[in-house]
Amino acid sequence: MNSKHEYIVTSSRLNDIVSHCQTKSVVAIDTEFARFKTYYPIVGLIQIYDGQFCYLIDPLQIDDISSLARLMDDRSVTKVFHACSEDLEVLKHSIDAIPDPVFDTQIAAAMLGVGYSISYQSVIEHYLSVRIPKDETRSDWLMRPLTGAQLEYAALDVIHLLEVYEIQGQMLKRDNKTAWVEQECGQLPLGIATQMKPEDYYHRVKNTFHLDRRQLGLLKSLCAWRENKARQIDVPRNRIVEEKSLFLIAQQSLKDKNAFQELAKISPRQLRKYGSDLESVVDESHRVPEHELPPLLERSVSPISSKTLKILKKIVGIKAEEHSVVPEMLARRRHLEQLLRSVNDQGQYSLPIDLSGWRKEIIGDELLKVLSRNEKDIQLELK
Repeated sequence: MNSKHEYIVTSSRLNDIVSHCQTKSVVAIDTEFARFKTYYPIVGLIQIYDGQFCYLIDPLQIDDISSLARLMDDRSVTKVFHACSEDLEVLKHSIDAIPDPVFDTQIAAAMLGVGYSISYQSVIEHYLSVRIPKDETRSDWLMRPLTGAQLEYAALDVIHLLEVYEIQGQMLKRDNKTAWVEQECGQLPLGIATQMKPEDYYHRVKNTFHLDRRQLGLLKSLCAWRENKARQIDVPRNRIVEEKSLFLIAQQSLKDKNAFQELAKISPRQLRKYGSDLESVVDESHRVPEHELPPLLERSVSPISSKTLKILKKIVGIKAEEHSVVPEMLARRRHLEQLLRSVNDQGQYSLPIDLSGWRKEIIGDELLKVLSRNEKDIQLELK
């Protein structure tokens, strides 16, 4: 299978392509990148398909690719991706722009009941009955020169997306789901991990309900320090200090290098490079006033009724079938658990933020209605 593509290696040609693509209402985009020993992804190739021709843009040979930001920021052009969370991260770092508006064919496939987190190859085969080869899946996209096989593979990774987009768009319109996909795609930039505020990273650490406010404040400072350091020197977080070590330092209120090595299991190499920094972070954290410490975090494993959870999952399945949506797209287990733990002293429940928006009308209100009834009555109704 041969594709019509052009290999772009000059900034002047790239500028022409950007201007050309801005005359289109929709383009398909993909990226190839590497992330072996760095915090940020290193982009090796950017593919753009305008409906007739595929442009393979080489950021390693073009001095300045910032003109691409014009296209990404142009709201008159819809940018079509498949499973684009990593692509958004790549583009944000490489050209400091996040594509908008975005249409993700993986999200659309889930909304149409095809599958959850379905691969690009599976989507293309499902909608177009075309099989895409996977020969270059593990290619090193930072090596030069790129082979003809690599360039062909990269082009095939994007040239079918617009045809899928057209088919999915018609089906979404038919099923009144267009707004659902727009809402989901609009939330995608919020999930870019490298854009998270360093001071918020401690929320991603598990089992923090074991910590008191002073310990939690220390963990917050340690995670923020590591996040800033990883971004500054562009290395993976765990190359600096592993997360479990930060947790142990906070949990046991460790203060010096010996304790870091013996009790927090920090390696000698990491201790040589970052031991003094860690001591400073710990020392400064202990001087934080009580009123500035973070609030305690609720235990996320508090007991919930397995029967009620099973009932809610069954209702999600019924609603998913009714609307021809993949159940995981409506509500996942963790969303249902969050809902069950939201009960107050008056026995009232609150929808978690992930069940707001379009989900509130489709499933959220129904779940709240169910929880207001007796468990036995619900079981009888579902039989």
